[in-house]
Amino acid sequence: MNEQFKKYITAISAALFLVMAVSGLAMFFPFGEDLVKEMHQWLAFAFVTAVALHVYKNWGATMTYVRRKTIVAPLALAAVAAAAFMVPAALAGREDPRHALMQSLQEAKLADLGRVLNLPTDSLVAQLEQDGFTVTSAEQRLSDIASGRASRRWRP
Repeated sequence: MNEQFKKYITAISAALFLVMAVSGLAMFFPFGEDLVKEMHQWLAFAFVTAVALHVYKNWGATMTYVRRKTIVAPLALAAVAAAAFMVPAALAGREDPRHALMQSLQEAKLADLGRVLNLPTDSLVAQLEQDGFTVTSAEQRLSDIASGRASRRWRP
């Protein structure tokens, strides 16, 4: 491994850790998720690579943790914490709630959507028609309107 690289790998790992920690907290608390999510996901690859190189550079110390079994409890704790989040979600078959919400809205009838959004149906129709869509009935699903499966104009 290049001596310059060996010299800086710990500092690079620490810097990436700080970026990951701050961006992770920004996503956890509802401020800035839209600003940092993509960066957090992409820099995770750089962070994992830096940590792997750090472990490689410090292989002797890493093996000391293994021989003394001081790494067992932290690894077990991390595995249990990860499982506590992942197993219930996997067993429940959960998906991203935003995706499920968008699917529900797309399949909603226009009249129902108006009630949910607290808007008169004719206002929704006017806006959709202004945007170039054809609406034939308040019972039409938003997905049908979007796909152009309507042929007549709306009459309240």
